Amino acid sequence: MLKAVLRKGAIVPLDPLPPEWEEGAALEVAKAAATQLDIGAWAKSMNQLCADSPAEDEAAMRNAIDEQRRQAKAQARRDMGLSA
Repeated sequence: MLKAVLRKGAIVPLDPLPPEWEEGAALEVAKAAATQLDIGAWAKSMNQLCADSPAEDEAAMRNAIDEQRRQAKAQARRDMGLSA
């Protein structure tokens, strides 16, 4: 069974669609009981999505995160009156 979520009015699959499904195929959709977050499945999905990201994008993301942390630390120091 394929799992999906509703986002902004669209049904979004959480897993790749089966290869035998063709465009326009009729599907049955039913609301599932509340599910618990599966961190392992989420991490696997994120790893698959990011597997082919270019090294330049990875470096840009790391640089942006480092800069945000630097700015947050500087702001915290200002808020505490430790630096100008």
